[in-house]
Amino acid sequence: TIEELGRKWIQIQGFLPAALFLAILAGKFHTLSHAAFIVNFTLLQFFFNFGANSTTYCYPAELFPTRYRAFAHGISAASGKVGAIISASAFSTLSNKVGTPAILWIFFGSCIAGAVFSLLLPEVRGRNPDIILIEEMKEGR
Repeated sequence: TIEELGRKWIQIQGFLPAALFLAILAGKFHTLSHAAFIVNFTLLQFFFNFGANSTTYCYPAELFPTRYRAFAHGISAASGKVGAIISASAFSTLSNKVGTPAILWIFFGSCIAGAVFSLLLPEVRGRNPDIILIEEMKEGR
């Protein structure tokens, strides 16, 4: 699936529906029925996992030149982990101060920013890593 659809498309299509479901949760937080909340949250998690969670690991591994790949992949993964730690640590404190819906709106904005940033990334679908490595070796990189 990822090779057919492309990493960039999957990443954007993960961020945008996630933003939609976060907006619904934020806007209707106090009025959603339990069933609607569960369905909405389940769809939110699906699109988180379909998009950014799956492409986080394959995109950097295919995007960067072989010489820098491990370092760049490590920086990418570490950045995601730092963001998750900050988010998890700050959620409770901020939620108590501004309310859970406000935090969900912040997450909504993060998803929109992620989708916009993803537009700037090159598509790596169809690139053969072996051919790229040979070309890099010929160029002396």
